[in-house]
This record gives sequence, structure tokens and C-alpha cells, in this order.
Amino acid sequence: MAHSALTDIMPTSTLDAEQLARRGYTNVGTALLRENPAYGAPDNSNMGAQGSYGAGQFFADMFNLGAQRTLTLVDGMRFVSDASSSIFGTVAGSPVDLAIIPTSLIKKVETVSVGGAPAYGSDAIAGVQNFILKSDFEGVEFTAQGGFSQKLDDGSAKIALLAGRHFDHDRGGVVFDVEYNDQLPLTRAARPQYGGGDSNYFGQSNNPNSPYQYVLQNSQRYLEFTNSGMPVTADTYPTLYGKNYAGVTNAAGRPLIFNQTGSALVPLAYRSVNGDAISGSGGNGFNIGNYDNLIVGQTRLNLTTLAHYDITDHLKAKFEGWYQNSSAFNTSAQPSYNTALFGDAMTGAADGTQEGNLVLSTSNPFLTSAERATIISNLAAQGLPTDKFYMARANTDYGTGAFTTNTQTFRFVGGLNGDFEFAGRHFDWDITGTYGRSMSQTYQPQIVTQNYVNALNAVRLPDGSIGCAPGYVSSPLPTQNANCVALNPFGAGTANQAAVDYITAMSKASQTNSQFDIVAEVKSTVVKLPAGDVRWDLGYEHRREGTSFNPGAFFLGEPMADGSYQQYGTSIPISPVSGQYHTHEAFAELEVPLVAPKMHIPGVYEFSGDAAARYVNNSITGGFWTWTAGGTYAPVRDVVFHGNYTRSLRAPSITELFAPDGSVYDSGNDPCSPQFITSGPNPATRRANCASAGVPANFTSNINNYTVLGSSGGNRHLQNETANSFTGGVTLQPRWVRGLTINSDFLDIDLQNEIQQLDITQIMDACYDSTSFPNAYCSAFTRDASGQITNFKEGYYNIASQHVRGVQSRLDYFLTLDDVGLGPKSGAVEMTVNYMHYLFNQQTLLGQTYAQVGDTSNPRDNFTTNISYFRGPLMLQWQMIYYGKSHYALNVTPDTYSIATFKQYFTFNTTIGYTFLKHYVANLNINNVFDARPQYPYTGSTSRYFDGIIGRSFQLTVQANF
Repeated sequence: MAHSALTDIMPTSTLDAEQLARRGYTNVGTALLRENPAYGAPDNSNMGAQGSYGAGQFFADMFNLGAQRTLTLVDGMRFVSDASSSIFGTVAGSPVDLAIIPTSLIKKVETVSVGGAPAYGSDAIAGVQNFILKSDFEGVEFTAQGGFSQKLDDGSAKIALLAGRHFDHDRGGVVFDVEYNDQLPLTRAARPQYGGGDSNYFGQSNNPNSPYQYVLQNSQRYLEFTNSGMPVTADTYPTLYGKNYAGVTNAAGRPLIFNQTGSALVPLAYRSVNGDAISGSGGNGFNIGNYDNLIVGQTRLNLTTLAHYDITDHLKAKFEGWYQNSSAFNTSAQPSYNTALFGDAMTGAADGTQEGNLVLSTSNPFLTSAERATIISNLAAQGLPTDKFYMARANTDYGTGAFTTNTQTFRFVGGLNGDFEFAGRHFDWDITGTYGRSMSQTYQPQIVTQNYVNALNAVRLPDGSIGCAPGYVSSPLPTQNANCVALNPFGAGTANQAAVDYITAMSKASQTNSQFDIVAEVKSTVVKLPAGDVRWDLGYEHRREGTSFNPGAFFLGEPMADGSYQQYGTSIPISPVSGQYHTHEAFAELEVPLVAPKMHIPGVYEFSGDAAARYVNNSITGGFWTWTAGGTYAPVRDVVFHGNYTRSLRAPSITELFAPDGSVYDSGNDPCSPQFITSGPNPATRRANCASAGVPANFTSNINNYTVLGSSGGNRHLQNETANSFTGGVTLQPRWVRGLTINSDFLDIDLQNEIQQLDITQIMDACYDSTSFPNAYCSAFTRDASGQITNFKEGYYNIASQHVRGVQSRLDYFLTLDDVGLGPKSGAVEMTVNYMHYLFNQQTLLGQTYAQVGDTSNPRDNFTTNISYFRGPLMLQWQMIYYGKSHYALNVTPDTYSIATFKQYFTFNTTIGYTFLKHYVANLNINNVFDARPQYPYTGSTSRYFDGIIGRSFQLTVQANF
């Protein structure tokens, strides 16, 4: 039903096409993050580290409740998700990739906070974002856009053509849109001081008298491995606390590493060493900060057709056809490693590990004579055999972690709607069906361990060339080169490409999601009251969702005789995931006007009530109800009070239900280690439980610094999530300030039975922070006699609850300057302010409560202000984005970090636009006008502070309209 400011019971905000064009947004997800502070940091976006199997996807997250709890609609209908259903995917749910929706086709985005579940069903716990399209567009609009940073990188381009026309005497219309976007990639190495290798970080303090567990450091380097190789005399660590442990040393006892060309051994250098014993600051250790993504490289092609036709005055048809093809590539990420930190030496045998130290012969022909002599002398000095040595390495040159995701999405919408008269009443009806299918493939170069071992076993052949030692057996998994070629592991980038191809297989993981949805509804009036018609709406919806994840040959692993799978490389075997469900849903809405302005009742200008309910029968989780009830009250026409109480739901996703158990490698924060034993909601309880479990005091927990093998999977016994939500607010439209509207809403979302994928940190916290220790979560992991975590079982549970409470406000003001005496040609000013303040956002797990808001990803205070000036063909806009003071980390004690807060942050953007000859528009955008950088000493959330990390940037848009 149509609502106005006087009858809308739910907080609603709008982002229109004009603002999208003024700011030159090419991704509507980024637009919502910047323009609407109700959105938290996305669960995945084109900025920063990328989720597995989904590079470049943008999953918006309202109120930091998770993207799976924000429902996405396009013209009121659901849209197929392209999220991976693997347990390693970004989101266990059905969020929609907002990059699929072309910005040139959007008329406006309506965001409804809470209250949408009865109208639309599952997933609307946080809210609903509805993308309304330009379905009645007439004319031709051509847009060309390009941008770059002041460092001449971060290049982007967009070309869009929107064309539409009416036909058959305006009875029909068709709109065609084609949009192409191209974004160049950028890694953190391009901004080394802002998230890259030379940025600030917290290192574990090595000063026993320090009041802090972690102190601020600069330029993090790992001292146990380098990307050029670090020789070791035994299968252990080369250094501890920066001092030699088992590394090859020079005459002065300094640990040695291979230089970047592999032609010499040079001393390991560092400025300081952290208390974790394996990392430090400065020097020539492994520069881990540079090996991460800043923005993905991405190309997107969108083709969309919208059509409608009035068959008769009382029968109308509509159609939509969508096609999207995208390719996104994560250019840098953590490489594969070979180090004793991850287990025993890599031998290729079943009892060896895939990421342990390399085992190399001292007669390896790629060694220089000086290198060989140094290594042999070190082995001999320790009384060790001189025929082999070990080497630790970060494989940035052939195990880079980069991957590409290619996606194709098809969507078709068809419907009929009309009206008729019956029994003296007017009825409107609509039937719309949607079918969507998303297919994606993720490609990633992977090291095949058996071939890797073969290629490392290099020898001098009889003809004097260097080759693989005879007698090798290659992996049954095909690699990019079937013939063994000797690999030079000394230095970075020194290996022959044919050798790299021999050890490399291209993994291919495939994801297919499908959605069928049909909605039928009819609406009319019940009775006419003095205030107006009592209106009702009845409907039925049938929805089918299916998903299938195929890890491909590499990730599935080599089949064994016992039915198990053995990994080909460093990745543990990953299981396929597939499943489907369907729903039958019935819904109804009733709108009752009780008092109208025409009744002239003192103290009540308008008063109305609204109620809605939906019954859902899910083929997996059974039947349940969702409903909302609310109303509006206007004592005078300038002031409207509104509110609603809603019961909403989310059914478990296919991943959460059906993902089979599979192995995972994970690191975490051990609550019993010195760094974290004083943290948590009740440090005394944590300390006592750790002592009761026999965990040694002041021990170094390995899982804090590197991964441990465990398992994870789905849970077929999951139940629906439920939420009880309340909103209440006021809208002010004072007659004495023409053009001013102020909305302010209090919201309260209480999510119960929350499905949580407990990782090893949460499982350990749930164990040691519980007053009922030991509990079931303590049996989900094991420790050895020294206290080290040796195994764990992660998974999905209806275990948590989350409670969000905040205030959401918006100001809109439009002023014609002639109204203040500046003359009829003085132009007009428009101002909008969107503000979000969280009173709290906290999650409760096993009776313990943890803050979920207040860090740099989701600051407690956040607002965006746009001030625009219009005068004839000229348009100017000044934008200010504010993030309030925040914390480096949540749920830690004051003695954890030496500097725990992040200062408030402002960034300013501007747009200068001019219309030529009535048909041509040029907009120049300058983002981060003052080149504001993230506040010392941290970089902050990449998606939040992206413009600060990049620095000042420019964008030019030219548009022709006919």
C-alpha cells in the first residue's frame, strides 16, 4: 500500500538518482555506505581483503547485524544471491551483490529500517533495501566517466547508455540499459604507510615491565621466513626473539637469508623484536603488510531490459530481463608458506605437512659455491649431516594468494496487474513471477605439493643442464606443465616459468544459485470511515531457493581407497555443498484511518493504524508467523509521531544447514595466553577457569600467531532466528520554515536464537568465560600437555543473541534564495544530513556480553552532510563525512593496547557540475579535497577509510541527454 509521511509507520530513507549522479558512484553499495550511516562496514566489498570465492562482491550490512539479515528487493521483488555456499564463503546466507545493479538504471533506493518482514518475509530483520528502477524512462542518456587518484593510480572508467521510449499511443514502454565499468587493481604496497608494510601496527611487548600487552610498532616484518628464502640447519625455527636458533649464520653469528636474486646470503636485519618471538619491526624480514588487497580489479557488463504494456485499461503486463557478466581479481593476498611454524618439513610423504620447511640438498645446483660452503660449514659445526638443509620461505612469486572470480547472472521478471469492480467495490491485483540464476567460477593458482617436491630436487644432468632428479612421480592432478622442470627457490622471482607451471594447478571452484519467486496479491477497501477508507491487502508467495558449490578437483583433493580425500597442496580438502528449500507464504495488511484533517478534531490532525502479518511454511524449518503493528499520530500538520512493533525472522541458510564437515586451518586469540587472560567480560572468571584446566601460566600460545588444523560444518538442527523490534520517531515539517523536514527515529532490535558460526576464538571464550565451566564448548577443542591447541570443531549454532539500540535521524532542507531577498536569479540551496548514533550494539554468547559497535568498522557516531547550490546550469555540492571517535579493538581490557582509541575523522568531497546547451552535463568530482589521511596511529577499516588511504582523487563525468 502507498504510504506518506503522515501514514508511514517505519523509518524510511531515500537515496535518489540525482545524488548517485552528482557523486559519480559506480557501485551502489559504496553509495549506501557513504550516504547512509545506518550501513555498517560491508561483509565483503571491492575494497580491502576479499572473501573466498567472491572477489569484488558487495554485501551491504545494516546496523552491523550481518548482510544475511538485510533483505534486498528490486522494484519490490527478491533478487538472486551470488554468495558462495561454502563454509569458507563470506556470508552464510543469501545477500545480494549490489554491484550487479547498474547505477544508471536506478531511480531511487528506499531503505526501510525494521518492519519489512511481514511484507516480504525472511531476512528482513535489520531492514529492507528496495531499488526502484527507471522503468518509465523516455529518451536517450549517454554517460562516460573516468577517475584516478593524485598518485595517478586507482583508475576507473564507466560507460552507460540508457534508452527508452513509449509506443502504441503511450500504452507501452520499453527501457534498455547497458553499463560497463572497469576498475584497475591496487594493493597495499601502493600505500605502504597506510595499511601497507611501513604502516603502524601493534606488536606484542617484549618488555616485562610494560603496562601493556601490545605496544605500537612500525613496519612489521616476520623474522622466521622471507620471500627469498631463509636457510635452517634443523627442522625448526631459524630465529627466536631475533637471535639465531637454528638458522645458518655468518662468522658474527647473525642469521642469514638469501638476497632477492638468490646470489648471496646476507644478514637478517631488524630494528626491534616483538614479544611473540617471531616478528619485529623494520629490516629485511618478510614484509607481510604489502601482501594484501586494497581494491580489486574488476570489469562489469550489465544489460537490462524493462518493458510494460497496457493490454486494456484494466489489464497490464510487465517484463524485465537482466544479464550481468563480471570478472574481479584479487591481485594480492597472503601467499603460501613453508615454515616450521606450520608443522614438520615438507617431504611429499603422507606423514609430512604441506607448509613445513622445505627440504633441500646442499648439492642443489642453483646454490652458488659461496652459499653452499656457508651452509655446509654451519651443518658441520653442529655435528649434523652435510647432505641436506632446510629452508623457510614465503612463496610470493608462485603461491601469491591472488584469485579471480567470474560471474554471470540471469534474471527474468514477468507479471500481470489490473483492477476490476465487484460487489460495489474497486479491487487492484498483481501477479509477478521472478526467476534468477547466478553462476560463478573462482580461479586460483595453487602449488601441488608432490610436483613441488619433485621440482625442488634439482640435480646436474649428464649434459650439464639442471633438471629434476630421475625417478620422480608427478601428482595425478594435471598442472600447467606436465613435464618436471627444476625449480630455483633461492631469491624471489628467480624460478623458471616452466618450473612454476609444473608445480602449479589452476583450481576452479564453481557456485550456482537459483531463485524462483511468485507473488500474487489483491487489495481493496473494507469500509469507509469518517477519516477515509479502511484498506486491506491479501497475498500469497511461493519461493524456491537452491544452491550448489563445487570445490573442483584441487580443493576436493585426491580420492583415497577408504573414501577419504588427501589434499594436493596447502589447502585441506573442501567438501561440496548443495541444497534447496521452498516456502508457501500468506500475508495480509490492514490500514485504518481513524482521524483525518477534514474532521477538524482539536489536538488530532491525523491518526491512523497499520497492521500486517505473514505466515511462512518453510520446507525445512516448518511454519512460523511474523507480524507488525503500528500507527501514526499528528497533533498538528507540522508534527507526526510514528512507530511500530515488529516480530521478524530469518530461516537458516543452506550453508548453515547442509555444509558437510570439513577441515579448516584457523588462528585465534587464546584466552588463556598472557595477552588475553585479562580480557573478556569477566577476567577473574577467565583466569580461574584457565587455571582449573591446567593451562600453564605465561605460556606462548601458538594459535595466536599461526593456524592450527581443525574442522567445521553445518548443522541440520538449526532453528529460525527471531527478532522483536520497536521503532518510534517524529517527523517535523514546520510551515514557518518552508522546505524543511526533520526525521528522527529510535530503534530497538532484539535478535534471539541467532545463528553463529563459532570460530576457535569464540569457542575458547565460550568455554573459559562461562560460570558453568567446564561446558560443552570446552570439549570442542583439545590441548596438549604444554597447553597448545591441537584440534577444534567449529560450526553453526543457535547460540547467540544480539541487541541493537540507536537513534537514526535525517534533515532535508531546500531554500530558494529569492525567499530571503537575494533575487529571482540567485539560485537555491539544498541541504541533507544523515546521522546515526548507537546507544549500544551488543552480542550475548553463553551469558557473556560483547560489544559489537565502537571500532573503526562501525563507529558509534557517523553522519554524512551534503550541501548543494543550484543556479541555472551550475551545480555545486560540498559533502562532509564524519566518523566518530572509536576503539582499536572491542572487548579488551585497558592494558591490552598502548594506544586504544582512534580519533574522530572528517573527509570532504566536492562536485562541480555544469549543463551545456540544455542537453550536456559535465561533473568534476574531487574526493578527499584536503587529502585527509586516517588518524594516527592506525589505518582503520579499509572500507570506511578508503578515501583517506587513497588520498585525493578526481573523477570527470560527461553526460548527454536527449
